Amino acid sequence: MVRNYKSLKIIIVAAFAVTMIFSCGNSMNSIQEVAVKDTLPVEQALDVTMYYSDSGHIEACLTAPVTKRYESKDQKGILKLTDGLKVIFYDSLGREETVLTARYGERFDELQRIEVKYDVVIITADSEKMYTDHLIWDEKANRVYSNVFIKIITPDKIIWGDGFESDESFDQYRILRPKGEIEIKDDKNASE
Repeated sequence: MVRNYKSLKIIIVAAFAVTMIFSCGNSMNSIQEVAVKDTLPVEQALDVTMYYSDSGHIEACLTAPVTKRYESKDQKGILKLTDGLKVIFYDSLGREETVLTARYGERFDELQRIEVKYDVVIITADSEKMYTDHLIWDEKANRVYSNVFIKIITPDKIIWGDGFESDESFDQYRILRPKGEIEIKDDKNASE
């Protein structure tokens, strides 16, 4: 009887141990997903100014109070601008052409793409103002686009809709799905 009790005890302990060993496993994919999410920045900088140039001509200047660079297995060089940013675009003569501000941004080095989010405002040299919550600047294609709501205020009208695409200087833009337009009448011109 004692022998049966000891055998039963050993079998129960062995079964429990085997169950614990096989039930506590994670796949490598789930481990890597958690590891990537919890990655700390490899670089962090304060009060950063970055210039983008082509053939010696400055095309844009990006400033941000905080930048954090991340590296992952899948994508190298993700720069997060967590406390806001400002980008000044210049024309071919070096004159300030357009100013973009946002509360958050990410730059993907390999893709040569910047995504800005939250209270995105664009002001052009023609005094046009554009408001949206998400904008993508594709540096390779020299275009800027969005798939969310956008409002554009020009000196003579207000236009709004969903989706937007433009060249980098915002000279040639269009709203993909226009929702409305209001003409603004200047009181000086109306009295003449």
